[in-house]
Amino acid sequence: MTIEKTNHRRQDRRQKFKRRALAGLGLLLMAMAGWGGYWLSNSSWFDLKQILVEGNQTIQADALRRLTGLRLGTNILKVTPEDLAQNLKANPFVKTAEVKRQYPDKLLIRITERTPAAIASNGGKHLVLDEEGYCLQSLTLMSADRSELPRIAAGSALQTLKPCAKTEDKGILAALALIRQLDPFFMENIAEFSAPSDWSLALITRDGLTVYFGPPENLPQKLQYYEELLIKNAAECNAETLDYVDLRYYAQPVIKRKENLDK
Repeated sequence: MTIEKTNHRRQDRRQKFKRRALAGLGLLLMAMAGWGGYWLSNSSWFDLKQILVEGNQTIQADALRRLTGLRLGTNILKVTPEDLAQNLKANPFVKTAEVKRQYPDKLLIRITERTPAAIASNGGKHLVLDEEGYCLQSLTLMSADRSELPRIAAGSALQTLKPCAKTEDKGILAALALIRQLDPFFMENIAEFSAPSDWSLALITRDGLTVYFGPPENLPQKLQYYEELLIKNAAECNAETLDYVDLRYYAQPVIKRKENLDK
């Protein structure tokens, strides 16, 4: 046997030994990692002691804690923050939710809330909506009448809307878009919004004048007409002198004056 062959066999044995050693080391590390993971997931070091809540303005912190379904003492490594955040959205007032672990024994809930924007009514049903059209809660007629939120007389599609769901009714969405753009000073003179459809959207002033706005396109121009006609010239343009004002057309407002006014 030559020296060259002998060296070659020695190299083969060394490589086989290295491969076996590395494989054994890998198995050992996997076993240690598994044992370590088991120890961590069952260690009382990570038992939940406190759930912190941030961002809530109207929702009680305890109500949010209950929605997580967690009990103190639960190992925080065994919970999935994304699932807990999804549970929080069962409350219709929760717009966004995030849950984070704060090691070793705390969870942080951070939410943003939906803000009531209007009350939409149809056939005895009164629902509080946020500015995006999400249903937050149902009210009795007495509670609705006591509320200072803007009122929307909606179409029949409101009957099927449930808490946490978003309306797709174009009339309601157009009314909400208009409400978002109206200055609080303007809102003081408005009794309600009539929204059987987006094209028929109108606001009714407190003295009974109907002002048609229609779809939310070109709202800045419509609002400018509204201010010039009915705010700056309120003495001449009001429910006593006009039947209605129609701002749905791009050219000029359509003004229908009362007949026989001077007789």
